[in-house]
Order: sequence, then structure tokens, then C-alpha cells
Amino acid sequence: MSKVVFITGASSGLGLSIADYLSRTGHIVYGSSRSALEQKQFKMLVADVTDPLSLRNAVSHIIKEQGRVDVVINNAGLGIASPVETVPLVDVQRVLDTNVTGVISVVQAVLPQMRLQKSGLIINISSIGSEIGLPYRGVYSASKAAVDRLTEALRTELAPFGVQACIVQPGGVRTDINKNRIRVNLPDDNVYKQNFEAAYDLINKSVAEGLEAEVFGKLVQRIMQQKKVKAVYRLGNTTVFRQN
Repeated sequence: MSKVVFITGASSGLGLSIADYLSRTGHIVYGSSRSALEQKQFKMLVADVTDPLSLRNAVSHIIKEQGRVDVVINNAGLGIASPVETVPLVDVQRVLDTNVTGVISVVQAVLPQMRLQKSGLIINISSIGSEIGLPYRGVYSASKAAVDRLTEALRTELAPFGVQACIVQPGGVRTDINKNRIRVNLPDDNVYKQNFEAAYDLINKSVAEGLEAEVFGKLVQRIMQQKKVKAVYRLGNTTVFRQN
């Protein structure tokens, strides 16, 4: 059965791949991005996860056209690479606003409709970094850990209304995420410089050698077809930076 899907951060990378795959397999897909972009396979809406009004407008548009929202995929996210000691607090706030508050804003925008229709599925794209404190990606790991805990709470809060929630934790995925990640440049005499550069190269390698993003579209479709979803789904390389 065709489902109405809303996915944030659908202009590139993992979000674009998931949106393309779901639309090609018969679902009605609405993607969102901060600027107007056209896609052949699905409809794009202008919405910023850090702007709650734009999210409410996007959801209202979907409901007006389709009468329902079956699945929401919180994919929009912002990466950051820096030692914790030297990361600018303004960049920390940007990451938290996008990766944590943004997820809450999307959930708040869609839940009134999902409760009304007594059904719905929220899929939050997290990261294996939510369970492992990745060196030089500590802020990113912390933001994704927050998403995991929020999702756990939502599973219990929403169960009485027939709405489900789950987490997808990708490992290495072959996308253009490296282009969009905040990278704090360190001076040559910084005490973290050598280890940071080595770690950053390893991060990029895990992306370059990761799974094709379409694999995650197939996983999301399988999740959507399940009557009762699990709390967590993992896919991809989960060994990078794993410590004893």
C-alpha cells in the first residue's frame, strides 16, 4: 500500500537517496530543504528544521493535498569535526539546533495529524556515533545520542495513539556528507593537530568505502511495511573508532 512520506534534508546525500527510492517504489514522497529545488521523482517543499513555522506550513501543505501523513523521516542533520576543547560554541549551537531541536520541531509539527488519524511512523536517522563517543566528533555524537533518547521516550508516549517511532543508525555511508560537515581548522602548533588530521582522514575513508545510500532506502521501506517496528535498526560499518 502506498504511504504518504515526509522526509527532511532530502536535497542531497542519504535523504535524497531514500526519497528517490521510496518514490520509485510507489510511495507519495514530499522532501524538504532550506531552498527551492526541483526533483523529478518527488515533490520538494521549502522548510528549515530550525524554523518551526516553515515546518508547520510544509506539513499543512501535505495534509491539504493528501489528507494524511503516514511516515516522517527526520534526516536533516549537520556534522562537525573538532576537538571538544577548541570547538566554537556557536558551531555547537548550530549542530544542536539542527540535529536535536530540529527533530523535536518536526515531531511537534506532524503529531497532531498522526494522533488524529490514529496512525503514523516516525523514523529518526541517528548514527552509530550515538553509541560511541567518536574522537573529534564528540559534539556530533552527543547530538545523535540525544536523538536516540528522545526516540525512546516517544515510543512510550505515542503508543496509546497508534503512532510508532524508531531509530536508524547508519555506519559508513557513501554520500556527500563530507562536503557539508563543519570542520574546525586547527593551527599547525595546536596540540590536537596531528591526531585530529589522522582521525579526520579515517572519517572520510569510512564514508568513501561505506555502503551505497540506496541500501538505506530499502531498509526504510522494510521498516514501513512492518506492523510493529523495532526500537533500533543498524546498517553499515560500525567498527570505525570502536574502542575496547
